[in-house]
Amino acid sequence: MKVYFRGKIYEYAGMIMVKDLLKDLALSAQAVLVIKNNEVITEDEFVGETDEVRVISAISGG
Repeated sequence: MKVYFRGKIYEYAGMIMVKDLLKDLALSAQAVLVIKNNEVITEDEFVGETDEVRVISAISGG
């Protein structure tokens, strides 16, 4: 699968749990949104080889 994050493409083979993917990218589930095939998913879901995954930084301000 291809994972898009901050203008870079990361490639993974097989299935992986989102929380493991985030750990590999050194990201916190509280700091990002994970989108699989145009749907927001949680860290407890799996993504597979045919999925398109985008990781978007959550922005907060004050």
